Amino acid sequence: MSHYRQIELELDHRFDPFSRRHFLNGFQSVLHCHHYSTLYTQLAIDAQETDLLREVAEDAFVDMLSAYFEDYDITETEERIQIAEQYFAAVGLGKMEVVYLGDDSGKVVLHRAHVDEGWIKKWGKFDRPVNYIAAGYVAAMFAAVNEKAPRSYKVTEVESLVMGAPKSVFNVVQK
Repeated sequence: MSHYRQIELELDHRFDPFSRRHFLNGFQSVLHCHHYSTLYTQLAIDAQETDLLREVAEDAFVDMLSAYFEDYDITETEERIQIAEQYFAAVGLGKMEVVYLGDDSGKVVLHRAHVDEGWIKKWGKFDRPVNYIAAGYVAAMFAAVNEKAPRSYKVTEVESLVMGAPKSVFNVVQK
């Protein structure tokens, strides 16, 4: 008999009035707007530094997710996925669905994406994907869930909201 348990993300949001910084579960967090996200994404595109944007997101989120799994003794893959999907929404990135997450490959769908939606409002559709932050998050999620190091997975956005698709789709393969 299968047993399925819905697990809920616990968030401890704190604001440090001296440093004027927000923290979620002990990790500094930037509560951002889509205008800011689209501007620094455009800057990364202009500077041809999109890998940097993806890698910074991966590094930040792999630590955050791994710490959460350890602190709350989350060891089951399905529960880790649920937490990661909820965290994606909690940090304001959108609505994520993990279609498949294996050790060596997977597929993730974004039904809502903060950066894409902000980009469309600001500049309209674009000829290529722009959600490097989500790609970094997906790579971090796979690494954290599977207890691997950052840069263990290659994430490719194969459908994109900003390009006019009804959802963004990311394919994941182990490097």
